[in-house]
Amino acid sequence: MSELSLEAYVRIHTVVSGLLERARENRGQTAAEYMGVLLVVSVIIAGVAQTHIGDQIVEKMKGLINDIAGGTSGADQ
Repeated sequence: MSELSLEAYVRIHTVVSGLLERARENRGQTAAEYMGVLLVVSVIIAGVAQTHIGDQIVEKMKGLINDIAGGTSGADQ
């Protein structure tokens, strides 16, 4: 191997070793997990906002609240 090739190999090996070691660390893992949860929640909220499921949920909850306030259960209907 020429001296230039050997130097390039050593530098690349050092960089790759450093990246692999950093990838094994747990530091910052919690932030990544929170971002994942926020992404899932935002997709669910966007899905509910873009469909009529949100309206159906609101109407059902209003009906259940009225049943509870009136002393009846939803099973009697």
